[in-house]
Amino acid sequence: FGLSKSQVEEQKKAFDALDLDGNGKITFQEVKEMNTTLGSPMSDKELNEQFVSLDVDHNDIVTFAEFLKVFVKGEFGRDVLLPNVDETAQVSDLIEPQRPRLSSRLDPIDESKMVMKLSQEKSASYYLRVAKQMLTGAQDKAAYDLLELNALGYAIPLATAVAAALEEEKLAQVQSIRTDLREVPRTSRHCPIVIICLSKTTGS
Repeated sequence: FGLSKSQVEEQKKAFDALDLDGNGKITFQEVKEMNTTLGSPMSDKELNEQFVSLDVDHNDIVTFAEFLKVFVKGEFGRDVLLPNVDETAQVSDLIEPQRPRLSSRLDPIDESKMVMKLSQEKSASYYLRVAKQMLTGAQDKAAYDLLELNALGYAIPLATAVAAALEEEKLAQVQSIRTDLREVPRTSRHCPIVIICLSKTTGS
């Protein structure tokens, strides 16, 4: 790509801000969810045009290599080929290790904990129903002792409402609440994030 280590790291931070589940790929839904946190969000048409410009191979996901290709074209006017697997690994080697990303998947270290991401796509009652199933178990699914509620921007009230309802029904107790700001890529704005950790109450 002809970029310095610092340039690659800067673009990786912007990529990671959009890659909400931390799986190394950006979907349109993730871009749309981040868009809702902006003070002046783009229209669906504008958002789709932006995503299509990033999705170089038109497979409905954006990889970091595609992200870099579009950056190089826009910043320096150079066309570069998408790298093969080995070249992608070389680019990844330039990136400093980062702290673990928020994920809606099972924590591979603590199998008694589930991390649940909340967005404006669903209602508080929906997330409360899912949280109850996670804590009490459902059909062939085991119950979890610990539950983390993660929410960005306008979804934060949903997380607090779910946590309050779980405490009121004596299904779980809040252990900690952490807040932070996540930088919105290519802007000077930041998006608030909250992480609420709950533990299942005895007998629930």
